[in-house]
Amino acid sequence: MNNTERKGCAAVSWLKNAKSTRKPYEDRYRLLSRDIPLVGRSGRGELFAVLDGIGGAPRGMQAAQAIADCLLDFYRKTEEIPADSNGLYHHLLYTNLVIRDWGCMEGTDRPLGGAAGTIAWIHDQHLTLFHAGDTAGMLLRQNQPPRVLTSPHEIDGGLYRYFGLGLGLEIEVKSERLEEGDLILMVSDGVTKAYSTAEAANIVQEIYAKTGDIGLAAQELVTRSRSKKSVDDITAMVIEVIDE
Repeated sequence: MNNTERKGCAAVSWLKNAKSTRKPYEDRYRLLSRDIPLVGRSGRGELFAVLDGIGGAPRGMQAAQAIADCLLDFYRKTEEIPADSNGLYHHLLYTNLVIRDWGCMEGTDRPLGGAAGTIAWIHDQHLTLFHAGDTAGMLLRQNQPPRVLTSPHEIDGGLYRYFGLGLGLEIEVKSERLEEGDLILMVSDGVTKAYSTAEAANIVQEIYAKTGDIGLAAQELVTRSRSKKSVDDITAMVIEVIDE
C-alpha cells in the first residue's frame, strides 16, 4: 500500500523498493509549505524536493537526507543564506561539497555518498527548479502539453551530475512564472523507469481532472508505476499552485 503525506498545497506518495524486504526506502523528500510556522513566518517562499540516493554509493541514502536537511537551513540560517535563488544555489553547492568530503570508496575515486535531486522553490508565484541527476520535474498547465523542466544527467546508466560530485557539479536551474491552477510534478527514477515524463504527467492530469485531489493523483502514478514492474523506490510529488 502506498504511503502518502500532505502539507499545504503539496502531496507526496511513495513505495519502498520491491527487490528486498530488508532494504530500506532510500528515496527522500521534503515538504516545506507555508502552513509550517517556520516557513510561513519567514517570507521566503516554499521549498519542495524529491531526492534519490545513488544505489552504488554506500552512503547514498544519507546523501539524499543531507540535501533534504539542508533545505531547512534556508529558513533557519537567514543571516547566512540570502533569500533568493542565488543563495539557495550556493547553499546546495556547499552541501554537495560536504557530501563529497565524506570521502571515496576504498581503492576508487567513487564517492561514498551521492544523490540525484529536484528541488522546487516557489515564491511570489514564481518557480525556480534546481536539479541534478535522474529525478525529474514537470510543469502541468491546463489546456497545454506538459513541460519537462529537467534533463536526465545520465550516460549509459551512470550519472554525470549529482549532489556529492564535488567541485565539478553544475546544478541545472530553470525559472518559470506560475499561474493559479498549475501543477508541478516531481518524481524519482522509480517512476521514469516505468513511464516517460509525458506519460507520467498525463496520468497525473487525468486523475486530477477527475477528482481534483493531488494526493490521489500522486498515489495513482506510484501505483501504476509499480504495476509496470518498476522495482526501485518510487516517489511522486504533486504541488498545486494556489494564489493566496
